[in-house]
Amino acid sequence: EVADVVNMSASAFSHYFKRYTYRSFTEYLLDIRIKKASQLLIESDTPIAIIHSKSGFNNASNFNRLFKKSKLLTPRAYRQKFSVKMA
Repeated sequence: EVADVVNMSASAFSHYFKRYTYRSFTEYLLDIRIKKASQLLIESDTPIAIIHSKSGFNNASNFNRLFKKSKLLTPRAYRQKFSVKMA
């Protein structure tokens, strides 16, 4: 879809993106999704089961696996460690 928006073939876009960012578009998109999920985990009480879809993941198990790989913590442990408790 992004390649279509910039009027490129998927292959050309992929090569162009990687040449200038040193990572694939998929890796870039995953980083954005993990950052969004991290923000929601810290700044809201939204259930983790909802956060995965709000941050662009299609299923909870994939979200949990990729989040843990990126942050070295499960989403629940990340929330417990970094969320600010309001008094």
